Parts: sequence; structure tokens; C-alpha cells
Amino acid sequence: MFDTSTRKPDYILLSTVSILLALGLVMVYSSSFVEGFTLHNSQFYYLLRQLAGATIGIAGLLIAQRLDYRIWRRLSVPFLALILILLVLVLVLPASITTVNNSKSWIRFGGGFFSMQPSEVAKLGLIIYFADWLSRRGEKIGNVTYGLIPFAVMLGLICGLIMLQPDFGSTVTIIVIAGAIYFAAGANLVHIAGAAGLGVLAFWSLFELFGIKNARIEAFKNPWDYYSTHAYQPIHALYAFASGRVFGVGLGQSRQKFQWLPQAHTDTIFAIIGEELGLIGALLVLVGFLVVAQRGYRIATRTTDPFAALLATGITAWITFQTLINLGVTTSLLPFTGLTLPFIAYGSTSLIMCLVGIGILLNISRHTTTQRLEETVNVPKRLSTSFAFLHALPLWRRHRRSRLSGVGSRQRSGFKGQGSGARTRSTRTGGHFWD
Repeated sequence: MFDTSTRKPDYILLSTVSILLALGLVMVYSSSFVEGFTLHNSQFYYLLRQLAGATIGIAGLLIAQRLDYRIWRRLSVPFLALILILLVLVLVLPASITTVNNSKSWIRFGGGFFSMQPSEVAKLGLIIYFADWLSRRGEKIGNVTYGLIPFAVMLGLICGLIMLQPDFGSTVTIIVIAGAIYFAAGANLVHIAGAAGLGVLAFWSLFELFGIKNARIEAFKNPWDYYSTHAYQPIHALYAFASGRVFGVGLGQSRQKFQWLPQAHTDTIFAIIGEELGLIGALLVLVGFLVVAQRGYRIATRTTDPFAALLATGITAWITFQTLINLGVTTSLLPFTGLTLPFIAYGSTSLIMCLVGIGILLNISRHTTTQRLEETVNVPKRLSTSFAFLHALPLWRRHRRSRLSGVGSRQRSGFKGQGSGARTRSTRTGGHFWD
């Protein structure tokens, strides 16, 4: 159960996440003390809850970093069953327990002292399940009957339950995560394009043909027509960025957090960062997330285990795309959603699950090879690992291989078995991996 590997984890990834987490705690306090004192008579109300979530999340990270990542493969189906139960419960439990801001997305007890958001748990659980399921399919992934249809059915079931809450932001994030894993596993690009087209058509039908109007989308189209309602928060987020300019107004000196920008410590905390730390601080945060993305995909491309490669891809895609969506929402490039900024924004469930995901990534990093991806596909060494990965994609597509070296190593070595104790040597890297 516990990893006995002597290889060290990725300390660059760990250090970057630690810095983002520390910054998040500072910014949660800075952006929430006004609302905490006004609503709960304590300026530390939200900080203490975020500290509790961070403590649990750090413990989860340390445990996941020590646990052999292969144990998650054995837990993939039970984990998925738990997710389905939680997503159904959140729909059938009384609204007093589950509803916040007109969305049945929570399970809350003790007056909100204990709360959990099942859709956040679903992100990690679905990544583990799809990584396990797709890594066992091999070349069958390109088959519609054995690959696309079962994949789409399971994804549709999870997304359908989340849309019933409704939680549009989490639904889009899960679709993107699943698409990234499916793409990395070597799926047919025609199938991916067709599924994406059907998904867009389904959303368009939902909002247009059946007369369902999403107020946030309407506010995104014409924000000043909805200034006093659904566009109030996005507009004041832009005011915060404008006030910060290059160097910011100073830590703790934000004006928008004085109840001009609603829920400043949650969805729009990046706007407070921009106001207090300016363009320089905002760019440094972006650099931190770029480092997390680069290290995550580097881990995915240097592991020889197909399951580990897809698992690392899914976790990295989750954190990366959720960050991009949050930043797009805060800067009014996307319609407003309730997604948090990983490691920084207030939200215990999201924080805990993201830290556990990083712990799994750190454990996988202890089983990576020292051979670079560009050496395996004849990509010029002057390219970084991440750019080499993008440059190498056409080579794998042309031969219908998986798009990660670790995922493809099984097929290239000629190994077809899936036994839990089987071992083989990768002909490409000379390393070992276990099923």
C-alpha cells in the first residue's frame, strides 16, 4: 500500500503548490475579513474555515504522496459508485441542507459547519475511473462500440446529475477533463470532434430551442443591462483590476472588498489579487499555475505506466482548465460560473480535493523515467518538454498510437495482459511498470 520507492518526488511542483496555498490563505483573509465581521461578527470567520480545509488537504496530500498510486486503480469503481450516490443525495435531500445561491450543490450539516460539494469530489473520482478504464482498452479505444459509446454514456450520466443541480461550470470542467484523458489515450480525433459537436448542439438546444434562458449568459452578452443583478459581480471585478494598475493599491487595501464585490473571497478572489498586488502580482500567480501545468504534464510524459500517464494527465488538466475558466470568468472573457481558483480561493472541498490530486501526482513523479520525451520521438532537444509533447502529437496520430509515451509503451512492447501482478519491461525506456 505504501510506496517504498527511493526516488524523490517532484519538489518543484510541491514548492509551487505550497507558495500558491500560502498566498491563498493570505488573500482569503484579506478579501473576506469585512464580510466575515459584517455577517458573522468575526473577521477570521472564513480564514479559520479555510485553514481547517488546508490542514485536511495537506494531510491528504502527504498521505496520497506516500500511497502507491496503483491503489487508486483498485478503488476506481467503488469511488465512482460513491460519487453517484453523493450526486443523487444532493438532489433528493431537503433544500435547507443542499441549496446555496439557488443551486443544490452542497451537503451541509451543523448550520454549515460541515459542508461538502459532491461535484468537486466527482472531478477526481472520474479522473481515476477513466484513467483505469481507458488504460485497459488499448487499441479498442478507437472503436465506437468499445470506446466512444461507453465513455460517452458514463460521462453523460455524471454530467447530467451535475446539471440538475444546476452547476454549469463544473459540468464544462468535467467534460474538458474527460476529453483530455480520452485524447491522451489515443482516441480517434474524428470521434472527439463528433462528440464535441453533439455536446455543443445539446447545450444550444437546452438554452434556445426549449426556451431555457440562463441569466448569467444574458448578462455576459449585455452586462450593463443587468448591472444591478447578474452582471454586478463581473463588472465590479473589472473595477478591481482597473484600480490595481501595475503595482496594486497594497496588500489589504482593496476597496472593492468592502461589499462592493460580492463573495470576493470565492469566485472573484483573483480580482482582489489584481487590485491589491497589481498586474505584477497577477502575473506571478499565472506563472505559478504555468509551472504546475508544466510539471504535471512532464510527469505524465515520463511515466511508463499507462494508468499513471492518464491519471497524471487528468489531474493536470483539471487544475489547469479550472484555473483558466476562473480567470476567464473574473476578467469577463467567459460567462460567470461558480468555479474556484485552485489552491487560492475559499472553498474547503475544492481545496482538499486539489491537494489530494497533487499528492497523487507527486507519487507518480517518484516512478518516472529519466529519459526525455523528445528523445523517444526524435523531437529537437532545444524544445521544452511541454512544447515537445505538442510537437510530437502528429507522429502518434499518424500511427494511431496513444499520445503519451507511457500509454503507448504497453502497445509497442507487445504486452496485452491486464493482470494485477503482471510486469513487463518497456522496450522504449528500459524501465518497469506494473498493472
